[in-house]
Amino acid sequence: ADIAPADIAPADIAPADIAPADTTPMVKSIDVDLLLASTARSIQVEKEIPLTLDEGSLAAFDMAPVESSELGQGKVRDLFLKNLTRDNTQLLFNALFSLPTSTVEKSICVQLPAPTTKLPREKPIPPPNTLTKWEEFAKKKGIHKKKRGRMIWDEVAKEWKPRFGYNKVGSDKEQNWVVEVPGNGDPYKDWLGEKEDDKKENVAKNELKRLQNISKQVKEKSDVIGQTVKQAHKSTASLGKFQKTVKDEKRVKEKGKHKKFSAVSGDANSEKESSLALISKIANNSVSVNKEKAANKELGATIKRKKEKSTDCDSALIPLL
Repeated sequence: ADIAPADIAPADIAPADIAPADTTPMVKSIDVDLLLASTARSIQVEKEIPLTLDEGSLAAFDMAPVESSELGQGKVRDLFLKNLTRDNTQLLFNALFSLPTSTVEKSICVQLPAPTTKLPREKPIPPPNTLTKWEEFAKKKGIHKKKRGRMIWDEVAKEWKPRFGYNKVGSDKEQNWVVEVPGNGDPYKDWLGEKEDDKKENVAKNELKRLQNISKQVKEKSDVIGQTVKQAHKSTASLGKFQKTVKDEKRVKEKGKHKKFSAVSGDANSEKESSLALISKIANNSVSVNKEKAANKELGATIKRKKEKSTDCDSALIPLL
């Protein structure tokens, strides 16, 4: 303490005699167990009113009422909603972990049950497809479609052959180069060529029917689309008068009769002519009147008035009895 720093020479002190300065900041010790105990929450949640769980839709519905005093405002409300959401989510996960599990590619997967919550459709139910002529006939006659096997037993060849296609049943008869001519048939007629032509005609007829069914369905769908576009055009305040069209889009034409009204101002001559025609029609008594209909109408009104008058008299006499 009596020696000043200036009196000490640097050579007189060894490096080992000088203690290094402690540069470590002072940090308070943290109790990890206490921290975990304060932040960790139990997975067992108790609710007075149990949740309605739908594991298939991964949804939980809390029907318990909430008091306004518990809800609060500001940060208190946010904290309350956060804790409530956490508890409900925990109950949902508890239900999911109780379901049967399976391992898929080293990952544990839960087998979800079928959803119980009915969700609304995003788009309307599509209309049923139009029935073909054969489907309409089968429905009318009660014919049900049955799945037939591809292979069938050939009694001639004594083996199983495809029902159609290459080497099908009866292909041996089609490959015969001899055709039996009927007794009243023309012996100089090409019966083999006629058989092939009939087969080609049947194929072409079936293809034509298939294309007709497709065109019928496309036409009905296009009519529905056109009606929808028409309604969309007329949904504006001007009823589609100033509606802009897309490129290469045809303007939808209005069907039916269009009534033409005379101009409010401008053409005075036409207004004068129409007024004179009306006056001359009234003056000449050219207006046709159905006299029989008018008489019947007046007679019916007279009978109705008499009935009402008699009913009022009867109602007036009831208290006197």
